[in-house]
Amino acid sequence: MHSERVIQVRQPRITDLEALPSFPLNHIVHKYNHIVHARLRSTEVSTLQMRIIVTLHTYGRLTVSELCGYAIAEQPTMSRALDSLETQGLVRREMSDADSRLRLVSLTEGGVAAHARIRPVVIGINDAMTAGFDESQRATLLRQLGMLLTNLEQL
Repeated sequence: MHSERVIQVRQPRITDLEALPSFPLNHIVHKYNHIVHARLRSTEVSTLQMRIIVTLHTYGRLTVSELCGYAIAEQPTMSRALDSLETQGLVRREMSDADSRLRLVSLTEGGVAAHARIRPVVIGINDAMTAGFDESQRATLLRQLGMLLTNLEQL
């Protein structure tokens, strides 16, 4: 007689922790940062420095305070990162004409060239991260992430 072998597939159990949006978001950000760090190693630019360069390329000249908000860093950490980028010739800091207490940060030609090396890495990781999403799903994801951020900013 022939007996059939039954394979039971165990359904993953969603824990209370995994049901919280913050849990997968933290894992996604951690994994993303790990991959970005590994892929940028050859460019000699850290993950924070990458965020600074991409932010300045996108928004142009910013105050250090604005840059802290966009690039997600506290003031002391930002100052150290800017010191390094300035030493590498990738950014310049200048006194604001409007307010001498403010320092404005912008990319140098070297910073623009660094952005040209960094951008394909960042775009490639984001494309891989959303592989299998159609345009509508990607747009929905971005809209929902924006809603989460707006909600958190209101706390």
